Amino acid sequence: MSREEFELKVLLYIMIKSLEEISKVDEEMQEILEDFDAKIQWKLGDLRAYLVFGEGKVTGKLDEEIENPDVTLIMHDLTKAKMLLSGELDGTSAYMSGDLTIEGNLQITMQMTEITELIYDYMELIRE
Repeated sequence: MSREEFELKVLLYIMIKSLEEISKVDEEMQEILEDFDAKIQWKLGDLRAYLVFGEGKVTGKLDEEIENPDVTLIMHDLTKAKMLLSGELDGTSAYMSGDLTIEGNLQITMQMTEITELIYDYMELIRE
């Protein structure tokens, strides 16, 4: 595994665990998750991960694929994928430029934008 793949894998792990933990305590996220049910598959180069949103909580797995995802997010450029996961690259911009391919329900990815913005807020607090 290259260093870039390893760094991306760490970012995926942080995203999954952050979502799981933040969803347990953050009231704003709990409100968003109240009516959000979705299975999201990530395919970033050769890396795989998925998130399941349902019943007001989030669970995820690294190095695995989920059957019948509602949405699959695909990126081949690992540098751009790292930028997306770290908040340096906006998902809409990545999609519009062709760096991010979305298969499935586009509405779900739009709903997920609110959730990722909350994660970035927490990441910003940590950086400060």
